[in-house]
Amino acid sequence: MMEFDEILEQFEKRRSRNSSERTVDIYSREICNWREWLTEKRNKGLWEVETMDLRVRIESMSDAGKAPSTITKQVSAISKFYQDCEKIAERYDMPEVPENPRDGLDSEDKQLLRGDTKKKEAMKESGGDEYPYLEPEKVSQLVDNVPSPRLRNELIIKLLFNCGFRRGELAKAKIEHIDREDRSILIPPRKSPESRNVAYDEGYLGFQLDQWLDYGGRDSMTYAEESEYLFPTNSGEHISGVAMNRMVRKAAKSAGLQEVIDEYVDGREMHKVTAHTLRHSFAMQSINSGIDIKTLQTLLGHEELDTTLIYLDQAKDEAKENSRAFQPRG
Repeated sequence: MMEFDEILEQFEKRRSRNSSERTVDIYSREICNWREWLTEKRNKGLWEVETMDLRVRIESMSDAGKAPSTITKQVSAISKFYQDCEKIAERYDMPEVPENPRDGLDSEDKQLLRGDTKKKEAMKESGGDEYPYLEPEKVSQLVDNVPSPRLRNELIIKLLFNCGFRRGELAKAKIEHIDREDRSILIPPRKSPESRNVAYDEGYLGFQLDQWLDYGGRDSMTYAEESEYLFPTNSGEHISGVAMNRMVRKAAKSAGLQEVIDEYVDGREMHKVTAHTLRHSFAMQSINSGIDIKTLQTLLGHEELDTTLIYLDQAKDEAKENSRAFQPRG
């Protein structure tokens, strides 16, 4: 049975046919990093991987502020490695090669590969927060200005803000994940290392949740009867993260909260307020309410504590800036 070093050597030989020596070195290094990460963070070997593992890796790098090019480079190397290993296995005795984990990525995952590093840079250059967020009163303005269907969209914004969902997590939330007696929601391990439970405030969103589930709101959607998801639509079993993001941007524009801070290379406008802004808002509100950082890490589903600490650092920076406005009177 071939050892890892032997397999890596064969992979490098195959890659060298069409790639420069420098590129091959990068591929090799990324595979070693991937192998080490799997062992340390997922307690798995190279031949036990699933798409879930790659999702977690992408999310952890994105949350840590890695550039989209860095993330894409590693994902590309991983994909090529498993592609080539299928060919290598035809000639050599080696472990059974799993399905390429990249093949299971959906449109939401691939969109995340673009990252928001450019947005962070634009925010810093404009003097804003690296992670823009909304104060509770501005979230209320957002809720008041949602487009139709109002009930559904009010509930979506309140859940994003109250529970810190990633938009893809909320899009795939199922009715069975909601415990209304415990007032909590299970978030399965789609892009986080493990599942997590988050509590929701009954007084804040209980009315909309009850109206949606018990009084015809959800049932008005065409796919409601055959869907297990919390938010079915008239065109599918669940809302997409893209549609959710579009709704939030539209509500922000109607509320007078939206800003176009830059544009992407393909000409698309870069907006300050998006669905992910509400996740940042949840984090900053939690920090300002005195929550301990380890608890916030759990609630956000961050793999690394350093990722969560970004919010604490931002809160400290803002406190320092606010203190500059204080003028003692003699």
